[in-house]
Amino acid sequence: MKHFRSNNLALFLICLIMTCFVVVGCGKKGADSEKVMSKTTEKAGQAVAGKAVETERPVPSSAPITEERVFYDFEYDLAGWEIPMWALGKSDYVAKDAKRVEGLASSGNGSLQIITDFSGGLWSAALIEIQQYLDLSKYRVISVDIYLPPEAPVGLKAKLILTVGSNWKFVEMSRSVPLVPGKWTVVTANVEPGSYDWKRVVPNEEFASDVRKVAVRIEANRKPQYSGMINIDNIRVGR
Repeated sequence: MKHFRSNNLALFLICLIMTCFVVVGCGKKGADSEKVMSKTTEKAGQAVAGKAVETERPVPSSAPITEERVFYDFEYDLAGWEIPMWALGKSDYVAKDAKRVEGLASSGNGSLQIITDFSGGLWSAALIEIQQYLDLSKYRVISVDIYLPPEAPVGLKAKLILTVGSNWKFVEMSRSVPLVPGKWTVVTANVEPGSYDWKRVVPNEEFASDVRKVAVRIEANRKPQYSGMINIDNIRVGR
């Protein structure tokens, strides 16, 4: 009888030890599972958050422009536009003079005329600008009309340049628009948040609200040679 009781006691102890191992093992596996689930949920949350950020990125409107406001039409004077002093002192900037003329305009009767001397052989540009604070945040685009005489060569291009913010950041268009001899060419850039019309800058909500300068630059990349006039008119914004 004593021998039978000893055997039962030994069997009971073995079962108890095995039960403890199972419980401890399950507990560890359960903890590990919770950790894996937590990490998976965290990664999923990050993925969802990243997707939300991408979805919420502003996109410029594709609707047609239905309203415009002209800032500079040169009907009476140059309205403050000039060739900057720093450009007059550089050999690769070739605008020699700027004046108001009548009888050649994209709208009205007057326009701004630049006298240029593109000698060819290297990159060169004619630039004219105005320093004036402008809040363009209510508008979607800024545009300018540029006229190239019929005798001018093919190859000249133009772009708009803005100086924005309290740090006077120089921001030029990401592309240059080819000018067509004998015609007025419209150069337009979008200033809405999310626009890709500007080099190395994607506008935010504050971009167009603090414009300090507006400039027009006509460029020749080595080949075009041209000495003569180029007219600028009807600098405007639209929405």
